[in-house]
Amino acid sequence: MDVIDRLIEIDKDKAIEELRKLHSCGGREDAEILWRLASVLFLLAAQYDKKDGKRKALILEGREYAQKAASLSSTLKTLRWAAILTGASTDYLPTKEKIEQGHLFKTLLDKALALDSSEFALLHMRGRFLYSVSELSWIEKKIASTLYATPPTATIDEALRDFLAANEVKPGWMENLFYIGKCYITLRDMKSAISFLDEASTLTPNDHNEKMVLQDVKFLLKKHSQ
Repeated sequence: MDVIDRLIEIDKDKAIEELRKLHSCGGREDAEILWRLASVLFLLAAQYDKKDGKRKALILEGREYAQKAASLSSTLKTLRWAAILTGASTDYLPTKEKIEQGHLFKTLLDKALALDSSEFALLHMRGRFLYSVSELSWIEKKIASTLYATPPTATIDEALRDFLAANEVKPGWMENLFYIGKCYITLRDMKSAISFLDEASTLTPNDHNEKMVLQDVKFLLKKHSQ
């Protein structure tokens, strides 16, 4: 797999071509092929806007491979990519399926973090999940209660704990700082919120997503600094 891994770094289109060949030629039950295939599909999807149908198709295809890989082998990499693709897919699902996949998302994150509690991207993702659960609407909570005997629950404090842990491992991550600020705003700790948002506002965006995050950071600073 060393050749494939190097190819992923330099030519993702070629990598996906080679991985598809391996998948069709006996690799359908090979976790090492499946998680790599899922990872490249996710990286290719990131080139498109969230509303672009190509992004949706790539992510949903990647989720299928990633979840299959995790079911075959529970390693940090299979669980990590299964969590990433499962979480990304919820942007394109109806409420019932979104809640079902959200439950699986949390399970995958917990399993992966049990293997490596310092995985900052997974800590951030679990924080995002906990944050979103704490913000569920009444109707979403009702749907969740019909799907599970014990519906998912979470608090802002739990989400903040994961975001702060991610910040310890990877300080200066704009999106994570933004969510720390949002948590402190909800908790009405404006001094801490402004401190983290100020730090985020000094950073230079690395991509389109961070440009959007920076706009949100500046909006919250303007709103809560008055």
